[in-house]
Amino acid sequence: MSDPEPAGTPRSPVRIIRFREVSSTQDIASAALADGDRPPFAVLAGQQSAGRGRLGRRFVSPEGGALALTVAHRTALPPARRTWFPLAAGVATLSALRTVLGDRLHTEIGLKWPNDIHTADGRKLGGILVEGRGADAVLIGIGLNLAGPIHEADGREVPGAAWLRGPGGIAPLGADGASREDGDSPTSLDTLRETIAATLATALLAELTALESSLGDAQVAGTRQRYTMSCLTVGQLVRIHPLGGSGGAEQVSGPIGIAQDIDVHGRLVLRDDRGQEVAVDVGDVRHLRPGRLSGVDEGTAAHRGEQEEHTT
Repeated sequence: MSDPEPAGTPRSPVRIIRFREVSSTQDIASAALADGDRPPFAVLAGQQSAGRGRLGRRFVSPEGGALALTVAHRTALPPARRTWFPLAAGVATLSALRTVLGDRLHTEIGLKWPNDIHTADGRKLGGILVEGRGADAVLIGIGLNLAGPIHEADGREVPGAAWLRGPGGIAPLGADGASREDGDSPTSLDTLRETIAATLATALLAELTALESSLGDAQVAGTRQRYTMSCLTVGQLVRIHPLGGSGGAEQVSGPIGIAQDIDVHGRLVLRDDRGQEVAVDVGDVRHLRPGRLSGVDEGTAAHRGEQEEHTT
């Protein structure tokens, strides 16, 4: 049974089904579709026990301190015209965070191609997973670290993670930059989760509506411009690793080059050392040196490679 809607919850154009903890919001939404629920609707949880990212990669869900949201969307577009859906979800997530948190965000955030939510210094705040269901249903899963630090089951802190509240958080409540004692209470985190979820569902619906109206043309919809302006990867020297590898030094690498642009299909366009342009549609991106915004090498540790998709 789902949890009731909390009093004072911001209104959302998307019906939200709430749970304290689930195995995966993607799986709950998929089951709801199979039972006849009609999109749009969303599944929201504060913790997942079996969350996943691309290729089924596991992730660490902060106990009670996460936002896991899956929005079920019915699309009229064929699969070939849905390539911007994951990137549009990243744009909507940034918009929601900036709307809700405003000047409480003490660190610049942006999008690491294709749709990870990162800080400007290369720490991961959230991730996105988009999956199709049947001919016309799409599940858009978004995960964010609300409270931290983030720890593994054995107590080790997850390297390269970012979170909003708690010690080292990027959006503390106190004006002096420190979280107040009541800032990390369950009630406060519940309120934050609900507010971000409702705002995010609204922003995502707007982005998807624009893409649907433009037949998936991100240039006409304005999605491409909004995405490129927020992309931390553009301007960076990057290396592309094939999906499925560990990200360690032993992994076979793909192309290296300067990220020039995001093309009309949502692909990352690189210029290699021979001056040739290469369009990349899939792969793990590694920022190799400080660039336009990012300031760290995201590079070599296998454990960090496992965290590439730890928040959806």
